[in-house]
Amino acid sequence: MARLPIITHEKADQDTKNTYDAIASKFGMVPNIFKGMANSAVTLNAYLKLDEMITGGNFSTLEQDIVRIVVSQANGCDYCIAAHTMGLSSKGMDTNEILNIRKGAASDAKHKALADFTLKVLETKGFVSDDDLESFKKAGFTDTHAAEVTVIIAQKTLSNFFNHINDTDLDLPAAPTV
Repeated sequence: MARLPIITHEKADQDTKNTYDAIASKFGMVPNIFKGMANSAVTLNAYLKLDEMITGGNFSTLEQDIVRIVVSQANGCDYCIAAHTMGLSSKGMDTNEILNIRKGAASDAKHKALADFTLKVLETKGFVSDDDLESFKKAGFTDTHAAEVTVIIAQKTLSNFFNHINDTDLDLPAAPTV
């Protein structure tokens, strides 16, 4: 059960209501993560602003979700793993491949390079080797992609750690276990 108050549409201030309306138009609902983040306009708006910026970046939406699920797996965030499993599924990725990505064994070479690089950035706190960066770029990514991985990691770390603090109630299908 969530440890922070759930800010419903009825309890929200007008700015948050407007934000909720935008979220609902995108997702068809206001997920519990946002109802918890709404305890702080700074937290909710930071997450959403990062999402907007990432969407305008150089990764495809599929690649964004690969980075997100790798970070969420590394951080042990069941809520975000479930969300990004849904996201990858909706983009046509089958369940076995999603599980493979979570295990570090993607069958697609480019997806594997992206997942491996993301995990290496996390494990080394960004101190990746020249070889790590070169392998990432040989897979078809650019310096811009390497920089943008850090923004997606920041966004997912924000949501993963928030969910850990809040113990956010899962309001979407749970992801299969690895």
